[in-house]
Amino acid sequence: MKLNNKGMSIVEILVCFVLVALISVSIYTAISSFNNKRNIESFKEKIYTYKNTLTKLIQDDLIKNGLISADYTINNGIYTINLHFRDNTQKTLVITRKLAMDYNEALENKSGPLQNDEFMILYDGIEYPLPDLGEYQNDRGETIKDLRINNIIINTDSSVLTIYIGLYHPDLSTRYGINIVCPINYF
Repeated sequence: MKLNNKGMSIVEILVCFVLVALISVSIYTAISSFNNKRNIESFKEKIYTYKNTLTKLIQDDLIKNGLISADYTINNGIYTINLHFRDNTQKTLVITRKLAMDYNEALENKSGPLQNDEFMILYDGIEYPLPDLGEYQNDRGETIKDLRINNIIINTDSSVLTIYIGLYHPDLSTRYGINIVCPINYF
């Protein structure tokens, strides 16, 4: 009986390395895909928690205290809404929406002072900053937030206060918003 003690050939070693590399790449891809999905779900959960908390807080005050009037001003990206209640109290909702650069325009107009994104909601003296879901820098070096206040609509017509604060994140497939509706001086 004769034993073959030649060992492994170079071709066999290369085939083993290729198989190990293919398995490693497929495992890495699967783990990376899972982590991306987990991050997106985490982002969505943070946004839902944020919007639900603020909506409930403001809506509860409006209904329980009895909104009798509301007025608002808009000044340089700062929206101030004064809410007057039946018990002679007043609360203020301040929404700050200052953009670093118009997102829809190219960075052709590179003049003017630098301005980082600034988004904040202040209600009754308490700050409610948007959840931090990442940021990057544009060509000018301004900080652009991934989660931003996209649009704000305030309306007091027809004895109904309507406030819509749109939230947008480029990596998420849907737009989110804080939507508050309350009758004014309803008894």
